[in-house]
Amino acid sequence: MTGRFISAVALYGPKADPVRDFLINVQALIRERVGDSFRPYSLEQIHATLIALNGVPDPESGTIVNEYLLEHTGAGLGMDLPRAMSLLAAHLTPALQVRIGGHSPDQAVPFTSRGQHLYERAFSVQGNAFVLVGWPVMALTGPGRPLDKLRRDMNAANVLHRYHRSDADVDDDFYLVVGHHTGAPAAALAQAARAVRGRLATGPIDLDIGIREVKIVAADTHTLAPPLFVGDIPADEAILRGLMASAGPPAVY
Repeated sequence: MTGRFISAVALYGPKADPVRDFLINVQALIRERVGDSFRPYSLEQIHATLIALNGVPDPESGTIVNEYLLEHTGAGLGMDLPRAMSLLAAHLTPALQVRIGGHSPDQAVPFTSRGQHLYERAFSVQGNAFVLVGWPVMALTGPGRPLDKLRRDMNAANVLHRYHRSDADVDDDFYLVVGHHTGAPAAALAQAARAVRGRLATGPIDLDIGIREVKIVAADTHTLAPPLFVGDIPADEAILRGLMASAGPPAVY
């Protein structure tokens, strides 16, 4: 069973500088290498998913449960949306500082991400998606993993992060899809990756991700466009449950 795409996301909607200028520059670098095969996201659509809140009715009880929790554990535990909103607010106050870029290929880094050096992981082509990744400054400068902790603590609301399939899994990535391609040649994709990584290596962009920068967004596609609902934290529980209960068949994309 697949429900609607409902997530707590950062930076969704209109962007102000320096974020706006940064994203425009990244998309321009991709377009120059990939050409008409590039399908950029609109600036308003670009976002970073903190935690997915997809909910579906439990087949046996009808209770709204977290889709990933049900899929990976079989547990039909009711999703506690008020608790989820409280956890988000607590973890985003004060704001979470995130850094994208600033890593050169020969630089020693405090950790790897998915087995990759941060220079490579900061921008990559994943399938047909162009993906930027940043990390909390706390993780880059010390032992903390605040974004991973936010995601892990959501278990208290019966919400399972999709990349926490085991207790040992760590996901402290702050990732943004900036667009897709439609069958671009491998050489062009490699050139785009080198260009964006080179730009990121020249200097980072630092972001403050607080409660005002995060929205709860619902849509029928994973791109979150067009949205069915956009709300601040805490989002209206009745609206979210209504969207979860009335979800149609799986979206095709």
